[in-house]
Amino acid sequence: MIRVKIKSWTASFRYPTFQSGYQPTLPIPPLSTIQGILSAARGEITSFSEVSFVGYVFLSEGEGEDLERIYALSKPETDVIRRKVLFNNTLYLFLPDEWGEYFKKPRFQLLLGRSSDIATVEEIKKVKLEEKTDIPVGGTVVPITSGLPGLVHALPIEFDYSTIPRKVKSVKAFTILPFPKNAAQKRRQIYEGKLPYDSELGIGVWLYEGLHG
Repeated sequence: MIRVKIKSWTASFRYPTFQSGYQPTLPIPPLSTIQGILSAARGEITSFSEVSFVGYVFLSEGEGEDLERIYALSKPETDVIRRKVLFNNTLYLFLPDEWGEYFKKPRFQLLLGRSSDIATVEEIKKVKLEEKTDIPVGGTVVPITSGLPGLVHALPIEFDYSTIPRKVKSVKAFTILPFPKNAAQKRRQIYEGKLPYDSELGIGVWLYEGLHG
């Protein structure tokens, strides 16, 4: 298994219930964002069915609001909207070893959200995670069947890019778990079942295996 460390100054992830006006951001990238990153690194559209397993942990150091000028298709004038942005972000991807070659020299630009949220690979490291119980988990999304409390959203898993505009292939309900910054954090979640544990990051890694869009 490898762990790919990806950094960005900014990140923003589409909030599924907001389509216009103020643009919030999800605190954690959905799986569809991970699909986009894998596709960009490989240089072709990649389905999760082509990846034997994938896991991720996302951290952000803060958030703020930006003013953005947008162009509406139905009128000639522009609008200014408020958009929430995450700052100084780190994404750790846990992938099979063969993916290291793609991330050493990504074919296309990696993005943590929109086209302006440019990301770079800082490290590719081989890791061996030990399975443990009763460990903290966060910085990711988990199935609602995990029993962990948190913000629940219906999120896209994969997009079908064979049509314009793209279409959602599959949507499922997930619990969104922010990364626990310290042991006293109220949103810190402990998973009682078995999970691979990254001792360097101090977090359990929820691995998706055989995931289909």
